[in-house]
Amino acid sequence: MAVSIKRAQIEKARSNVILVVSVAVVIVVFCLMSTKALLSQAAYQRRVINARHAALAQLETNETNAKQLVTHYNQVFEGTNPTNVLGGQNTKNGTAIPPNGDNARIVLDALPSKYDFPALLSSVSYIMTKNNIQNANISGDDATATANNSATSNPQPVEIQLTVSGNSSYAGVQAVVSDFERSIRPFNITAMKLNGGDSNMSFSLNLTTYYQPAKSLELTTKKVQ
Repeated sequence: MAVSIKRAQIEKARSNVILVVSVAVVIVVFCLMSTKALLSQAAYQRRVINARHAALAQLETNETNAKQLVTHYNQVFEGTNPTNVLGGQNTKNGTAIPPNGDNARIVLDALPSKYDFPALLSSVSYIMTKNNIQNANISGDDATATANNSATSNPQPVEIQLTVSGNSSYAGVQAVVSDFERSIRPFNITAMKLNGGDSNMSFSLNLTTYYQPAKSLELTTKKVQ
């Protein structure tokens, strides 16, 4: 009888030990999993905070650069200097002919952000008229209907092909070529044909010029993982 009671006590104690050990194992496993989750959450929060600090630093840098850009723009483009970057008269008169004109307009004319074939023909016609070119002719394909004027994040210069021809003296042809080379808008002479003598010479020039669509500013979001 005493042996049975003792055995029952031992079995009960063993059950209690097993129960305690099981509960302890569950608690330990739960603590380990909770610790892992907390560490993972802490690491994620740290990455978020670091990303926010980096974004804030970039915003502060951008703000400083923007203020400097405005100051520089006002000094260079909106200043009171009577002479522009071409050495001409600094004027906002919309009908001013290069080298006259304000700096902002000169820069825009150098590499327009939109395809404007009629304006290009006017610029080339001015150079031809200025040098008294006879029988002047300007030809090219007007791609207004298909030109892409949309702003992009990475704009690239787009070529425009022209052919100009006429008659002048040799010195007159030299002057025309020189004016295309010195033009605020870039002209690349890819081919030249000359025929005639010093006093009466016909010429034909193949020209390449450019326009470049505006750059778009895109706001992006970054997912922190």
